[in-house]
Amino acid sequence: MSKFFVDQALKEAIDLHQRNQLDDAKSIYTKIINHDKTNSDAYHLLSLIYLIENNLDDARSHIVSAIELQPEISVYHSNYGNILYQSNNLEFAIQEHKRAIKLDKKNFQSFYSLGVIYSHLKNYDKAVENYKKALSLDDKSSVAHNNLANIYNNINPNEAEHHYLKVLELTSNDPMPYINISNYYLKNTKYKKCVEILEQALKIDLVSKELYNNLGIAYYATKNNTAAKKMFKHALDIDKNYKPALDNISNMENAE
Repeated sequence: MSKFFVDQALKEAIDLHQRNQLDDAKSIYTKIINHDKTNSDAYHLLSLIYLIENNLDDARSHIVSAIELQPEISVYHSNYGNILYQSNNLEFAIQEHKRAIKLDKKNFQSFYSLGVIYSHLKNYDKAVENYKKALSLDDKSSVAHNNLANIYNNINPNEAEHHYLKVLELTSNDPMPYINISNYYLKNTKYKKCVEILEQALKIDLVSKELYNNLGIAYYATKNNTAAKKMFKHALDIDKNYKPALDNISNMENAE
């Protein structure tokens, strides 16, 4: 197989990989490696499929082969760090992500992943530092904003709202950002803001039992009992066994 045909085969495998046809992509990556033991890209990309399959041993062995062939490629170290994290080898995962950043100071993935790891370790100062660096590279990452907001919600609530609102701006047609920011508002007794933001969700026809339940709580806290009960019943229309709504209606009836 000539270099031209190897390159064409790699392009085909990447296309299959991107279309989530993983078995076909894996087969081609394996054929490339069998023909050319120095093709670091094939090792690297095959390791990502093994990671998706939760085959961590093969994921690790293939990414190590890629790094041995091309140790200066930042993304290889990033993905090795992610494999090590999934293997619960956190210390070495941190080291690999730091190597990736040393090779490429604009490596968003490794800054973001360090935020995840440090948050897992409850080292919130370092988690915040790395999420901020990630966002300085890509301010439109809704997951980084959301993760940073969740940390701030626990350690510095005044900083959380900005990031929850940013997630809402970036993913306005998804009910989850509305649920997350409403949880923040309820936790911090900002009931009027909670009502305002969730009524916006209703206007664009978002439907979620958690959304309805949170709006019911906010209505009840602002003494709009009729609207509160209506929202709890909407939540139960979606799931008749949804315990938070059942408990909230019961508590309302007992208080009347």
